[in-house]
Amino acid sequence: MSRQEAEPKEDVHPLQMPLVKLEGAETYGSWAEHAETILVSRRLEGYVLGTVGKPPDEDSKEGQKWKTSNALVRAWLLSSISPQIAKQVERIKEAAEIWRLLKGTYSGVGNEMLACRIQKELQDLSQGEKTVVEYVSELKRLWSDLEFYDPVGMDCGKCVEKYRSWVERRQVRDFLNGLNAKFEPRRAALYGTGKLPSLEQAISAIVSEETRLKLEESGGPSGGHGRSALLAGEVTQSFGHAVNLGDRTCFECGKPGHLKASCPDLINSGGRGRGRDGYGRGRDNYGRGRGFYYGRGANRGRGTLAAGRANVSRTTGEENQTINVLITPDDLEKWREFKESLEEKTPAEASAASTSLDGAWDWKAAWDRDCA
Repeated sequence: MSRQEAEPKEDVHPLQMPLVKLEGAETYGSWAEHAETILVSRRLEGYVLGTVGKPPDEDSKEGQKWKTSNALVRAWLLSSISPQIAKQVERIKEAAEIWRLLKGTYSGVGNEMLACRIQKELQDLSQGEKTVVEYVSELKRLWSDLEFYDPVGMDCGKCVEKYRSWVERRQVRDFLNGLNAKFEPRRAALYGTGKLPSLEQAISAIVSEETRLKLEESGGPSGGHGRSALLAGEVTQSFGHAVNLGDRTCFECGKPGHLKASCPDLINSGGRGRGRDGYGRGRDNYGRGRGFYYGRGANRGRGTLAAGRANVSRTTGEENQTINVLITPDDLEKWREFKESLEEKTPAEASAASTSLDGAWDWKAAWDRDCA
C-alpha cells in the first residue's frame, strides 16, 4: 500500500454563515453562540479557542494544514461581522487573536448597564399583539442574554440544581404575568394548583388554550355561536312549511334573526327555569319538570334544553303527517293558551281549527292576535 493511499486527502468544506452578524455588544452573545456551533461542526473550534497552536515549522505538513485552516477560519470570521468592526481586526493574521479581541471588546460580560437594560426589558415585556410563540421567543432571548451578561458561578452541584429550579420558577411567573387578559382563566388555574408547572408545561398549556380560543372565535366545534347559527337558520313550523327567521325577534335578547331556543345569550350563560309546562327546575337548562312534547296530552320527562319539540298532525287528503318542530318555552306557553282558547269555541269549530288547514278559518290571524 502506497503512502498516498494510506493518508486520504482531507476535504475542506465551506463554512455556513451564522444567522446573526456581530454588530456590537447587543448581538455578541447570539453571534458567538452561532459561530462556535458552526466551527465545532467542522472541528475547527481549536483555531479560535487557541487549543490548536501554530507549528514551529510552517513548511511541514502540519504547518501547511494549520496555515490553510487558519486562513479559512479568519476569512469566515471577517465575513460574519459588520464592515465597521471588520476594519478593526482585518490586519490580524491569526483567527484566535481576532476571536480574543472581539470577545474582550463586545462580550459585555460583567457590564452592569447591559444587564440593567435587559432586566428592564423583561419587566416591561408583555404579549400585546404577539402570538404565544412569538412572545415566548422574545422572552427566551432576553433570559439568555441576561444569563450571559450577568452570570452566576457555582461549584456545588446541589446549589446549581437549586439555583436552576429557582430561575425556572421566576421564568414561569414572567411568562404567565405578561399574557393577555383572555388567558386569565387558564393562568389562574395554573397558579391555583399549589405548585407551579415547569416552563415547558406552562407554555404547552397556554398554546393549547390559544388554539381553543381561535377555534371558538372562528365558529368551530368549541364555539357556542356555531351551535346558535345552526339552530337559527330555517326551521319547520308546526304547519308544515319552512320559515326564514330573518324577520323574527328573540323574546330573550330582543335581537332579530333567531328564536329564544337559539339565543347566544342563553346558550353561553345557561339559565334557571320554572317548574311547569316544560320549564325544568335547576340550573344550566337541566332539571325536572314536564317534557316539551305536545300532541295529545303532555309527556312527562326530564328537559335538557330551554326549548322543546312539538308533534303536530296535519291531514292532507288521505295521508296523515307528523312533523317535529323546535319551539321555545315562550312560544310553547302561548301555544298552550291558544289551544285553551280553542276549547271555548264550539266543538265543531275547535276540531276543524286544530286538525285541518284547508278550511276558511284564518289560523294565522288568530295566532298572531293571541300572541300579540
